[in-house]
Amino acid sequence: MPMFEELFALASEATLTLIVSAEAKDGRMTVSVIPKPKADNGEVGLRQPLSLTATPQEFDAGFVDALRGYREVRASLAEQAAATREVLEAAKSASVKKASDAVSKASAKGAKPASPTSAKPPAAVPATGEAPAVPSGEAPEAAAQPQVPDLFG
Repeated sequence: MPMFEELFALASEATLTLIVSAEAKDGRMTVSVIPKPKADNGEVGLRQPLSLTATPQEFDAGFVDALRGYREVRASLAEQAAATREVLEAAKSASVKKASDAVSKASAKGAKPASPTSAKPPAAVPATGEAPAVPSGEAPEAAAQPQVPDLFG
């Protein structure tokens, strides 16, 4: 495939910036192809530039093949990124469905989350270190244990 047909194929996937520089001393040049994906999918690998340094004759003989290989690798990366996105979206959907099912099941059973106002506050420890008086309805053993405040808590 001629060079501009290969560039066209690559440019249909991403906008390209080409930078060409020449080093007259050693007769070599550098060609950099910098893609900017048309659809930003967050895949950094699809933005990696191709930078080649060779003589003009070497570019004439092999630039199209190098460009084709680069395009094929980019296509493979894009396919991998798309497949990964699909797997992540499926996992996200499954997680949302599982959570929704759990909420529905809990609602069907009439279970209600514990209300913070319904919890009984702990009995205060007197400054003297004595055990607090036993409120009516509680077992005396529970009051016999002195409560130690949690200093790290």
